[in-house]
Amino acid sequence: MREQTRSRIADGLERARLLRPAERLREGWLTLRAQRDLLSDRDGVPIPPPRLRLLVDGRTGDSEAFLRVGEQMCGAIQGAVASLGTAPAELRTVLDFGCGCGRVARHWSRAEGPEIYGCDYNPDLVAWCSSNLPSLRVTRNQLAPPTPYVTGSFDLIYGLSVFSHLDEPLQGSWLAEFRRLLRPGGLLVLSVLGDRLRHRLDAGERERFDRGQVVVKRPRLAGRNLCTVYHPRVYVTDELLGGCSEVRRFDLGSPTQPILQDAYIARL
Repeated sequence: MREQTRSRIADGLERARLLRPAERLREGWLTLRAQRDLLSDRDGVPIPPPRLRLLVDGRTGDSEAFLRVGEQMCGAIQGAVASLGTAPAELRTVLDFGCGCGRVARHWSRAEGPEIYGCDYNPDLVAWCSSNLPSLRVTRNQLAPPTPYVTGSFDLIYGLSVFSHLDEPLQGSWLAEFRRLLRPGGLLVLSVLGDRLRHRLDAGERERFDRGQVVVKRPRLAGRNLCTVYHPRVYVTDELLGGCSEVRRFDLGSPTQPILQDAYIARL
């Protein structure tokens, strides 16, 4: 119920053209509250400032949570890759699509083998990664494809909670771009807001969701965190990843670190 109330407030603020100013105030308040108690991780790699961490997380600027969740997600992706018969060390090149300030990408430095690339729509996040994460080859993408990478560049592309902020036409365009960028037999990992967050929707939205339709809230703000998209499982498997082989759902979280996004891995 609280999530539905927040959503109704956000919808009202959007109609009044006040949503983005309100979000900036909220981010400013959370930034002030965030305790930057860690300046670097255990390997000496810098941790981004609270403002940038909030752009990735949206709810907290806590540095320890930033590291903990990123490490958990990285391990879960590597486990999903291994479950399809590919050892992470066998990957040559990996693309973190929507890499943010490197919450997940920074942890790949401990995996021998692949070269790690990242791209993001936000120039501030890209600039921070370029200056502070030498193991990540990062570039800026636009809201819509193409990217500057050559065809068949990657063995694995993952995008975590990126399609949760893109409308359907943009999702289709990016999937076509992923198909171009992946080598034959390459792997794609996506995470979305799905069944476990169905309770955030109002009655009409839940009805559409239960019919297998994607629900896009505030599509005018596509590409921003304020645009929120919910994906039923059948939509992901039959529409979004339709035509892919070996589509599997997996858990990004763990018993000690739950993550409510629904994650999928597919071989193209």
